[in-house]
Amino acid sequence: MQALDLAIRNFAVAEHLLRLEELFAGAAAYQPAEGLSLALCTELALPSGTAFHHVKNSRAVMGVQGSVSVPSCLTTSKGLDFLLRQAVVVSCSALESFVWDILRENALTVIKVRGRKADESLRNITLTMEDYISLEDYTDPDARLREIILKRFERGTLYDSAKIDEVMKILTVRDFWGDVTKEIGLDAGTIRSQLSDLIQRRNYIAHRADRPEDNTPEDQLDPHGLRPITFAWTNTRVSTAKAFVQAAAASVEAAMKQLETIIQQKEEQRLAQQTMVATPKEPALFAMAEAVTNPAPEFGAQPTEQEEAPDFVRVFEDAL
Repeated sequence: MQALDLAIRNFAVAEHLLRLEELFAGAAAYQPAEGLSLALCTELALPSGTAFHHVKNSRAVMGVQGSVSVPSCLTTSKGLDFLLRQAVVVSCSALESFVWDILRENALTVIKVRGRKADESLRNITLTMEDYISLEDYTDPDARLREIILKRFERGTLYDSAKIDEVMKILTVRDFWGDVTKEIGLDAGTIRSQLSDLIQRRNYIAHRADRPEDNTPEDQLDPHGLRPITFAWTNTRVSTAKAFVQAAAASVEAAMKQLETIIQQKEEQRLAQQTMVATPKEPALFAMAEAVTNPAPEFGAQPTEQEEAPDFVRVFEDAL
C-alpha cells in the first residue's frame, strides 16, 4: 500500500526531529578539564592546544572545534523547540497525505463494486470530452479511469478529524473507529482529540508561526513569545497519529479485500456467461450438453459454472 509506505517515511522524519530535540535540549556551554581538550585533539588529529567550544547537558558532552560556531539555539532556553514544531508540521502532513492518498488509491475499486450506489462524491465525478476520448486510446481503460479519478481527488487540507470520517465512508469501511480503537488501545474520543490537537497546532504554526493571540498573558508564553510546546506533548500526538495511520491502513485494506473478492466473482460470472452463449442449437447436442451441465441430483451436487464450461466444450467437440 503506497499510501501507508509514504506516510511511514514521513513519520520517520518527524521521529528524527524529536530524537534530535531530546538529545540536545538543555545544553549549555561549560569549561571542561584540560584532559578532555587534549583527548579531542588526539581523536581529531588536531594540533595540541587547539581551541574548542564545549557544550553539555545531562545526556551528551560535545566538543566543537573553535573555528566552527555553535548555533545559539543549542544553548538558549527553549531554543530547540523549533524541532518540535517542525515535527508537528511533518507528522500532520504525513497524516493529511495518507488520508487523501488512500482515497485516491482505492476509489476505482469502490466505483467498480458500488457503481450507482457509491458515495455521492464518487458518483458526481464528471468526465470531459477529452477524458472520454482518451479512454479509447489506452489498452487498459481502467488505468486511464484511475488517472482521471486521481486527478479529481487532489490532496486537500485537513482542518479537523471530521474529514477522515468522510473519506472512510467513501471507502465503505463500516466500523472504522471500532477497528482503530481495537488496534491502538485508546478510545475513539482520545484519538480524535489528539489528532485534532495536532492538526490545530500545525495550522497555528503554518499560518501564525505559532504566535499566540494578542491578549495572551505573558506567563502563558515561552521565552520567545510563542505558544509553549513540550517534547512530551509533541511525542504523544506524533505517536498517536502514526499508530492511527497504521490502524486505518489495516482497516481499509480489509474492506478493499472484500470488494476485490466481489470484483473477481463478477468477472468469473461474466466469463462463464460468455462461454454459455456458445450453447449449440442441435437438439441432440443440446441434450448431451444439458446432461453434463445439469446432472441429476443423485449424481452429486450442482456443478459450478467454472466446471460446466470445459465439460460442455468436450461433449460438443466429441459430437462433431
